Amino acid sequence: MISKKMLIVGLAVLAGLSGCADPRIGPNSKTGWVTELYTPAKLQANHSGCLRTLSDEQLASHQYVEITTPHLRSYRYISAMVPEAIKLHLHDKVEFSPPSCKDGAVPEVVQILKHSH
Repeated sequence: MISKKMLIVGLAVLAGLSGCADPRIGPNSKTGWVTELYTPAKLQANHSGCLRTLSDEQLASHQYVEITTPHLRSYRYISAMVPEAIKLHLHDKVEFSPPSCKDGAVPEVVQILKHSH
């Protein structure tokens, strides 16, 4: 039989292992801040990262943003597609998935975690 003290110690260890993880974030997601809302002109003039593989029609049919995310001791800049149902503002904190453009997948904003205003 497990004593009450052992149960409390076990729960404390589990809480410590989980750290500060946000339970709203999916297992294949990252978080970051919107640092640029790409204009159609910028997209036409300069496709970066994952967006290079998209056609002009794909670029014109969605909104895209730059997301800055912490990476080791610096930051990474990710271009991501924004679904129509999500209305972003500069400096919003967002969840995006996949975390990189591996295998040609374009990262997509999943949800707004915190509005900037």
